[in-house]
Amino acid sequence: MERCPTCKAKYKGKPVCHRCKTDLSLLIKIEKDAAMHLQKAYQAFEEGDYEDMFFNARRSCSLRQLPGAKKMLACAAILTRRYKNAITLYGLS
Repeated sequence: MERCPTCKAKYKGKPVCHRCKTDLSLLIKIEKDAAMHLQKAYQAFEEGDYEDMFFNARRSCSLRQLPGAKKMLACAAILTRRYKNAITLYGLS
């Protein structure tokens, strides 16, 4: 998160916006969970567990569009033979 979604003040890394006092803790948790699931997807790929890779990549994308998450999900879709999902993710349809 770069800015507060309420007042657009620059995010300073605290759970409450310094300007408008909006509670940002839930958004911070969502971002951390998305990053955790993306990391689990990478680990599952290294272990050859493509179903787990697909699950974690999909979960990461559903929480927040992190860099590389959509490509990871598309790769996991191919590896688990979900070709329609992969085509849709890559925007080829």
